[in-house]
Amino acid sequence: MAFYIRKTLALGPIRFGVAPRKPLESIDSDAALSTGAKGEFLRRQTRAFFFADNRSTPGATLPVTRGISGTPFWKSVFDGTTRGWIFLASTILGVILLLLGVAVIARKGPQGWVEVILGLAAIVTPLVMTAQTRRKIREQEERDRAAREEEERRNREMLAAYTTALDNLRASPNDVALGAAAREREALTLPYEIWSGLARRTVVAIAFDALHRLGSEKASEVNDLVTRASRAVGLSPADELGVKVDLYRTAAWHLLADDRAASAQEASLRQLREGLELGENDVPLELSAVDEFARLRGYSRDHAPKTDCPFPLGFHEYCLHVAKGSILKRTKARVDKKRIEKLVPDEPCTLIVTNRRLILDAKKRTEILLPKIDDVELDADENVLAIRAAKGIKPLDLQLDDPIYTGTVIDIATSLNERPRGFA
Repeated sequence: MAFYIRKTLALGPIRFGVAPRKPLESIDSDAALSTGAKGEFLRRQTRAFFFADNRSTPGATLPVTRGISGTPFWKSVFDGTTRGWIFLASTILGVILLLLGVAVIARKGPQGWVEVILGLAAIVTPLVMTAQTRRKIREQEERDRAAREEEERRNREMLAAYTTALDNLRASPNDVALGAAAREREALTLPYEIWSGLARRTVVAIAFDALHRLGSEKASEVNDLVTRASRAVGLSPADELGVKVDLYRTAAWHLLADDRAASAQEASLRQLREGLELGENDVPLELSAVDEFARLRGYSRDHAPKTDCPFPLGFHEYCLHVAKGSILKRTKARVDKKRIEKLVPDEPCTLIVTNRRLILDAKKRTEILLPKIDDVELDADENVLAIRAAKGIKPLDLQLDDPIYTGTVIDIATSLNERPRGFA
């Protein structure tokens, strides 16, 4: 098996293998980071597995104006408003009266026609009233079409001019391009959510290029350029901070994936964070990850320190790691009218890794022999350590205090007992 980490960065998700960390003395002293001018991963050593899925840059598009003809007739009748509920009740009452009238006609004769007529009236009235309302709306849309088309034309022109200014700014982030972008932004009257995504990606691209050109030792200059570009294109303070966090986060995870986080490189990361004016609370996951990877230096199958176990173990069995955390359970939740699956904490637990098995100590103790473990993967965005074992063994989803360290210990533990069983 292998231990992988998944993490979503500014340009898309990455996935990399966490092999045993190299000794500090075997890491180069080059303080350069492992991130390129376009935010891509620059591999400076060849040992680690790394996969990246770069997302295409989303364009700014105008929302589609939907007329009444784009709404199904039945949705106009039963639209969820008070009027719609009244129409629904009228329709149900009409169906009941209609069925009752048909039954009376079948059993007693013409006396049931009263109920039939009343039922049809109760059913038809909401339909007729809705049709009249839709016709009036359609006529009003026809009268407003010319003004709407003119407004859409102006919006398209403004958006095209703003997009061109962003392209020029990305190609050459100088004072002239910054001024042009600011002027086009001031002329833009569209809602923030329409163009902010493209603007943020533009500033992110500028930030990566500046970091590659200037280096982390001039991170304050990178920070100044990011601030000026963010304000020129009209980003909110939260998005401006998000760009700086994205820049640091990408540099940190690329360095960890490349297994180059030694003294010189960690100093570069520290310079970058301080230059970008980011506090520890802005990038807590990255700082924690750097610390966990540092703990793994020198940890291998030939040097796996033992620790105390909270309960007795078997013969020739010893404890490698004890981690505190929570067991997660899968639940269904409705978000934006869609049902999605979520992982939520279920109960506290203690995970014990020995040289022979995993022991999950909770309300119900679970044990998994190490050879039966197929896959261990950490979703670093959600802090979920997923342990998948052989068929018939329930998969585990855990939130732990030190998931990177724990996952690596499990990976190394599976390779400890490789001698044939007949050997002493």
